[in-house]
Amino acid sequence: MNQDDTNGSQMALALLFEQQPEILKKPVQAIHMAITGGIQSKTQRLAFNAMLKHALEVRAKNPAMDSETYSISREELMRIIGYNSPNRKHLKEALTQMQKLTVQWDILRQDAEPMWASCVLLPFVAFDRDKVFYAYAPQIKPMLFDSKIYARLDLRIQRTFKLDQSAALYEWVNRFRTNPSKRTNEMGWQDWRWVIYGEISETSILNEYKIFKRDKLKPAIKEINEKSDLNIELIENRDGSRSVKYLQFIVEEKQMFRVLPDTDEKGEWEKRLEDLGLSPRDRKKILSTYPIETIDAHWKFTMARVSDKSQPSIKSPASYLKRALEGNFAPELAEKVSSASSQGLDGMREIQMKFTQVRNAEAEAMLNEMLEVDREAVIAEYNAAQDSKPMQIPEEMDKRTPRYMVPMFAWLAKKHWGEPTPQDLFQFALKTGAISMN
Repeated sequence: MNQDDTNGSQMALALLFEQQPEILKKPVQAIHMAITGGIQSKTQRLAFNAMLKHALEVRAKNPAMDSETYSISREELMRIIGYNSPNRKHLKEALTQMQKLTVQWDILRQDAEPMWASCVLLPFVAFDRDKVFYAYAPQIKPMLFDSKIYARLDLRIQRTFKLDQSAALYEWVNRFRTNPSKRTNEMGWQDWRWVIYGEISETSILNEYKIFKRDKLKPAIKEINEKSDLNIELIENRDGSRSVKYLQFIVEEKQMFRVLPDTDEKGEWEKRLEDLGLSPRDRKKILSTYPIETIDAHWKFTMARVSDKSQPSIKSPASYLKRALEGNFAPELAEKVSSASSQGLDGMREIQMKFTQVRNAEAEAMLNEMLEVDREAVIAEYNAAQDSKPMQIPEEMDKRTPRYMVPMFAWLAKKHWGEPTPQDLFQFALKTGAISMN
């Protein structure tokens, strides 16, 4: 990894440290399960976790209610698992495929009353326009809802992974982060392959350890160490033979995710700014000019942009932070600005206007790319939200003029992306040259 990649990974991790955790208290039986009958994708794993988290929260609010079926907002499910595509078909396919996956539960038998079970991963799933409905096999509900032993799994971290095997391995090793030995259980390497990848055929090249290690294991370890709050290290045990027999992992929490003492706050920020690459002169100016609250808000703002892989990479996060501070672009402080020059306000209004035009055009393109049935469903949803019929989109195609469609594009943009954030506007201004980093 080169220095730019290292800095980017460190700052993405810093962002995670600042974000609100999304903790699932996942029973160890549900973590230590093995998939049969197929390969579980990252989307399916995250969706299962998101739906379990929601079901646990519903039961916590209504302990006396033993619901057979649960429902979660489609938008909320997509947010939790990081599903950003407007194409709902792929999500539906991923969830329905979970009905073909069989799982074996409680491999390690860690609970007070251990039980082995095998069942379909998600026996029931249904969809309407706004919600996803799901249910669990009644035989395993006690495992999911009444377990005495669980691990705290942070879904905000798990969804940052790109590789299926990273999400699976992270979930397993995370269970051992509080183990005094800092080590996972030791298992045969074929068992680890089953855990993080799934069943394979007799003719698969993954029957050879060095290929499994090269293609699946090492990329997963690398991504976990780069993107998560853990550092993991592989231990290979040959057990006296020439070939690797067993695997184990050392699991350590990264220092930056441990709670820092409140003493010497400016000294801590001096170190953070130095690590970011700011010169002594710039550090002194920032610390003497801005309150810690302001620096902290713009640090979070900068980290959010650095970790946004959908945007071009930031070559100089230090310059980005300086420019953000000068423009007071942090969302937490946007409403605290008491005054601004007329020129500054006019400039911001122009940026907002141009940003809205671009985003509305993107919404129009998104609508045009949809299948006709999906497009008409979106239009029907828009029409239902209008107070009067003259505001609705006509059924006749030749009557769908800009007078009707432009407000609809604005509505769709807001529905899909939400209101533009200060960070959106700041990045747009940089991209279009309205402001510069010089």
